[in-house]
This record gives sequence, structure tokens and C-alpha cells, in this order.
Amino acid sequence: MRYFRRLLADRSKRTALTGFVFGMLIALIGFGILLSNTYGAKQIADNASQLHWTNATRGAAGIARASLAQAVFFSSDLLPNSGSKNAALAEARATLEVLEDSLGATASTQQINDALTRFTTAAHEVVDLSELGFVSRADTLRTTVADQAFSQLSEVLSAQQSQLTATIENANEVSGRLSRITFVAISFMIPAVTMVVFWFVLRRRMQLREAAMTAQVEAERELNRAKDDLIAGLSHELRTPLTTIYGFSDILFEDASVQGEAHELIGLINASSADLSRMVNDILTAARLNAEALSTRLGPVDLAEEVSACTEPYLRSGEALQIDVPHFQVYSDPLHLRQIVHNLVSNALRHGGNEVVISATQNRNKVMLVVADNGPGIPESMTGQLFQRFAHRGRNALVAGSVGLGLAISHELADNIGGSLRYQRVEGWTTFTLAVPRMLTKGEFTPQLSEPELELEATP
Repeated sequence: MRYFRRLLADRSKRTALTGFVFGMLIALIGFGILLSNTYGAKQIADNASQLHWTNATRGAAGIARASLAQAVFFSSDLLPNSGSKNAALAEARATLEVLEDSLGATASTQQINDALTRFTTAAHEVVDLSELGFVSRADTLRTTVADQAFSQLSEVLSAQQSQLTATIENANEVSGRLSRITFVAISFMIPAVTMVVFWFVLRRRMQLREAAMTAQVEAERELNRAKDDLIAGLSHELRTPLTTIYGFSDILFEDASVQGEAHELIGLINASSADLSRMVNDILTAARLNAEALSTRLGPVDLAEEVSACTEPYLRSGEALQIDVPHFQVYSDPLHLRQIVHNLVSNALRHGGNEVVISATQNRNKVMLVVADNGPGIPESMTGQLFQRFAHRGRNALVAGSVGLGLAISHELADNIGGSLRYQRVEGWTTFTLAVPRMLTKGEFTPQLSEPELELEATP
């Protein structure tokens, strides 16, 4: 007690004590406001994430509904082309898989899960009936049960959107009030405190600056995620009309009554739509790779069949391709493998020479697919950038006429399936060598090849 009396009697010490008390008070107030702001920011972020999931699910449901109509249409007896039918059915199943991935998400509710289940169940029945040839029953089921389930799903998603939007607006208003209170409190108390108070204020400012920097970094990440989501959404939206254009042009190309110049123009439309579809797939794959959401399903694949499927549109449009690919069995993802081959062949035809050769060889544990052309290639000094996205030399694209995405995506997909993609310039030929794991038989074991061995065996 005597110590405190002597402390209060000394003016300088009393001032210091007063400053310390005020500093502690400001520290407590600042700490409370910081906790409130942090909690409010977390609530806003959680609600924004739920709103983003709701918007994405609603968009995916709309795409799935459109794909159902397309699948039923191309399954009609009036359109005998099985390729268009299979493509439309595959597209419908793919969109339903995307939609089914939303089931059980954190942002979902039981009501939304039930509505999603009803819609996807009805949609799968429509696709199955269309595939079996019961087009009339499939169309009736689509316009009744599936459309009713879609309407119910849209209603519950719309209700959740409205609720989350209102919650975010309220949270922003509260956060704004807290920010104004913080500013007034700090501005009023700073002149009345000592150096101790200044130390606390300085510490608070440093915390605020760090929080602002963190918020800015997070905002940039959200912007990048939003950009990837936008690209993925646009790619999905483009897929439906592209499938329609490709399907109808395929039908007209096979129609014997179309001859002469009209037949050539339809072939050009068919090939161009295939190229555009390839570019859309590259953009969508890039977005999925950025989001680490690309799925890979490895299994046995016949390399010759995949190459044939990729080169058929080019051969029909009159392109000269020399193909020598045996029926090697590889262990790969068929969709990723086909996308890589599409990109390599298209790149050779568009930017290479007048001779394009596609061949394949097999060694102990790899199958080497080589796409070669007698074009000029690229400068040796720029080969290090060949597999970088949007690679440019000054203001010009690294590969003339290209946006610089296809080879980069192909390189990443090759790594994703356990293979590799390499560029070489050999005796006047530009070669791209895709190494894919060979499908081993039961009980077979082969040692891994070293890097020099792979290069030696891949050289044409």
C-alpha cells in the first residue's frame, strides 16, 4: 500500500502509471475490436464460399438439363449417326457427374441434397432410356419428372442464394460500423497517452497492416479462383453448341446427296469445329489443373484406336497423314491421351511441314508415340519455353498462329498419366515424342529405363 502511495505522489510516475492504464485500456479495446473484425471477416468468407457453391451448382444443373435435351435429340431415329449420339450421351453423363460431385458438400443442406438426388436420378434414367433406344419414353420422362425435379432444385438453390446474400450484406454493414468505431477510439485516445500508449498503437497499426496485406493476398487468390471458374463455366457453355455443330456437320458430311463444293465446305466446318472443341478442352483442362480438380482414370487403352479416333476428322477433310501405329496396349487415361494426340497432330498440321508422320515403337516398359513433320521447327534458343503456357517471343507467339496453350497442357497431361512429352529436332524433322507406360501382363516385371535410354529409343 505504501508503495502505491509513493507512486501516486510522484508526478512523473503517476503520469507513467496513467499512461500504462490508458495503454492497457486501448490494448483491450483494440483486442476486442480485432476479434470482432476477425470473426466478422470469417463469417463473410464462409457465406461467400457457400454462395459461390450455390451459384456453381445452379449453373451445373442448368447445363445438365440442356445436355439431357441434346442427348434425347441425338438419340432419335431421325439422326442415324451413332457418333453424334454417343458424344451427346457422354456429354450428358459428364455433366451429371459434375453435378453429383456437389452432393454432401459443406455448403449443401438436406433439402438441396434431396432435390439434387431426385434430379440426377431422373436424369440418369433419361440417359439410359435414350441409350437403349426408348427415345419417346426418355423425352416424356425428361419433360415431366426431370423438369419438375429441376424446378424444385432451382427453387431451393434460389432461396439459399437470397438468404446468403442478405447475410453477407448485414455482415458487411456490421464490419463497417466496427471500423468507424475503431478509427474514432484511436483518434481520441492517442493524444492523451504516453510512449507506452504509442507503443501499443504502433503495434496495432502493424497488425492492421499485416491483416490488410493478408486480405489483399486472399482477394487476389479469390480473383484467380473466380477467373478459373469463369473460364471453366464458359468452356462448359461452349461445349453444348460445339457438340451440336460437330454432330450436324458430321451427319451432312456422311450424306451422299451432298456433293461438290458443299461437301468440301461441310468438311471444313467439321474440321474447324473439332479444332475449336480441342481448344475449349485445353482451356477447361487448364482451369481444372489450376484448381487441382482434374480427375484421372487410368486403365488399359489401345493406342492405335485412340490415334485413329483423333486422326479420322483430319483424314476425312483431305489432310495427308502417314500413320504407322500398331495396337500397343498402354496404361493411361483415354480422355487425357486423346487430348494429347489431338494437340500434337493439330499442331503438326497447322504449323509444320507438308509431311506429317505418326508412328509408335515399344520398349521394355514404355510405348513411344512420335508425331513428326518436316517443317522448320522453332529456334533452338526458344526450346526451353516450348512447354510453358502462353509462351511468346517478344510480341509474337512462340509458335506462329498459336496462343501457346496446347503444348503446355499436353506436357502437363503427360506428366499426369505417368508419361512424358519431349521435343526434338532430328535431321530436318520436328518430332514430339510421347512416352506412355506400357500395359504389363500379369506377373510381368520390367526395370525402369534411364533418361538416356528413353531418348535413344525415342529417336526416329
